[in-house]
Amino acid sequence: MIYEKAILELTKSEIDLCNNLLMNSPDRHIFNDIRLHLRIQDYYEDTVEGNVLFFSSNGNIAAYIIIYHIIGRKPIYFLSPYQKSLITYGGIVCPEGRSQQKIYLKELKKFLRRRAIYIKSIPGIDISIYYELGFKIIEKQTLYINTQKSEDELWNEIQNRIKWNIKKGHQSNIRVNIIIPKVIEDIEPLYEIYSELCARTGLYLHSKSYYFSILDNNNFEHSLIFYAYQGVQVVSAMAVLQYDGIIMSWFGGTFDKYRNTNAGSLIYWEIIKYACSHKLECFDLLGLDIQDIAFFKKGFGGYEVPVYHITYKSLSFKVFNVIIKLLGK
Repeated sequence: MIYEKAILELTKSEIDLCNNLLMNSPDRHIFNDIRLHLRIQDYYEDTVEGNVLFFSSNGNIAAYIIIYHIIGRKPIYFLSPYQKSLITYGGIVCPEGRSQQKIYLKELKKFLRRRAIYIKSIPGIDISIYYELGFKIIEKQTLYINTQKSEDELWNEIQNRIKWNIKKGHQSNIRVNIIIPKVIEDIEPLYEIYSELCARTGLYLHSKSYYFSILDNNNFEHSLIFYAYQGVQVVSAMAVLQYDGIIMSWFGGTFDKYRNTNAGSLIYWEIIKYACSHKLECFDLLGLDIQDIAFFKKGFGGYEVPVYHITYKSLSFKVFNVIIKLLGK
C-alpha cells in the first residue's frame, strides 16, 4: 500500500521515521535525507511540490521515496541533478533489502499509472531488479577515493601532473580555510566564484538563497566550504556535503584571473587530507560526465564506481505524449 504526503506537511514524527528508515537502509545518502529536501521544498514553495510516497507493510511504514511535481503538472522526471537539483535520488529507501524493494517498485509502477519517474541511483547499487521490472537504465560513472588509506599512500596515488599543480598552489602562496556555513554571508565568495563560472560555461545558476538553503548547517551539520586564499583574496572555493562516512564535492570553482595559481587542485588535496584525518571512508568526486573535468579528477587517483540514470514511463504516459506530439501541442 502506498500513500502520498507533501514534504512541507510532514509531522516531526514522520520526519524522524524517515531518518530512522534511512539510517538502517543500504540506500543511505545525503540526497535521500528528508531534512535536506525540506530546505529544497521551502525554497521552491510556490512552483514545485515535493512529496514523500510511503510504503506500508503489515500496517507499518517500511519504506519511502521522494518525488517532485511542478505544481499543477506531472512529476519531474527529466531534470539533471547538476542543473536543477530536483531529483529522486537513490530510489526507494528500504531497510528490508532488495527483495522487498522489488515488491515496492512493482507497487510504484502501478501507482504511477499515466506518469513517469526518474531515479538517479546512489553509487554501486545492485541494478538487476530495475532491469527485471522494465526500467530504462543508462550507466554513468563517478570517482571514489578511498580515504581510509594513509596520507602518504593517497599522495603516492596522485598523478604527477596533479602533484605539480598542488606544488604550484603552495608556490603561489595559496592557503586553504574550512568553514561551516551558518549565515548567508558565509557563502558569498563561493557564490561569486560560481556565478562567474556559470556565466563562462553556460551552467545553470540558482539564487544565492537557494544554495544557502542547501548548505545551511543550523539544523544539522552536513556541509563545509573549502576556501582558497591568496593573501586576503578568496580565489577558489568548493562546497562539499558530508554524510555517513562519505564526503562529496558538490559545486565550486576558481576565479578566471586566478586559475594559474592552481588553487583548485590544492583544494581537492585538502579535501582528501580532511577526509583522511577525520577517518571518513571515501571522497566521492560526484561524476565524470564532463570530459575535461573528468580528466582533472582522475589525476587524483581513486577508482570508478557506476551510477545509474533510471527512468520508467508507463504505457499510458507514452501514448499520451505521442498524441500530444501528433496534435502539435
